[in-house]
Amino acid sequence: MRLGTIESIWRYPVKGMRGHEIPYVYTAFSGLMGDRIYGVIAADGDPAFPWHTGRDQEEFVLYEASYKSGEDLLLPKDLDAFEGLAPGINPIYPDAESFRVEVKTPEGKTYDIESPEFLKDLEQATERSLRLHVTQMGQHDCRPLSIFSLSAAAKLGEETGMAVDKRRFRANFYVDWDDQDDPFYEFSLVGKTLKIGEKLEIAVIERDPRCKMITLDPDTADESPKLLQHVSRNHGGDAGVFAAVLQEGRVRKGDPIYLK
Repeated sequence: MRLGTIESIWRYPVKGMRGHEIPYVYTAFSGLMGDRIYGVIAADGDPAFPWHTGRDQEEFVLYEASYKSGEDLLLPKDLDAFEGLAPGINPIYPDAESFRVEVKTPEGKTYDIESPEFLKDLEQATERSLRLHVTQMGQHDCRPLSIFSLSAAAKLGEETGMAVDKRRFRANFYVDWDDQDDPFYEFSLVGKTLKIGEKLEIAVIERDPRCKMITLDPDTADESPKLLQHVSRNHGGDAGVFAAVLQEGRVRKGDPIYLK
């Protein structure tokens, strides 16, 4: 049973920084290839959530992170050969050097993220002691995949009287559902298994509880608390869903989504 299509695919090289749209990507058990590889940790952060994000510095969502390797980090090399093997044989990812990131600050300065100058600039702006953390496994708040629908963004805009940009919700997969009657259709998929494209299979695990991040305009970092207040009062604090990967595979913009 077809449920909808992938409207766009987004990944975030640095946790909390601006994401970018990509045309296709390999999606593994650990999430999208190259998603949230880098994070910034604060010495004075909560041990349970030590990350420095837009919750601490609104302008952090305006920092633009991009991979120097470009399209080399969309699919593993020789993926076709690996996909012809038995399930569970993982393709080889590029080495760590390929995952180097360049960051452009809101003021227009550009840094290699691992340069001392980048952290020095950020520490001066925030008056915090910070350090980088990097892992190819990704650094997600909860599950490795997040899904949010265009219909949910439109409905929240209608309910709040705001122009609600989908990017506020920082999802990996933005979707168009075929069901036009329920703008929050993804909530009904919790507990179900979906197939996306030719191979990827995911389990929708839970609704996505929201925080201050959705209040930040992705272009200006201006804060609109009423959006989070509305989601909390009228939608149980949730918007979008989290999913886990059951079978790895590549995903393309426009891929159909099926109920398994």
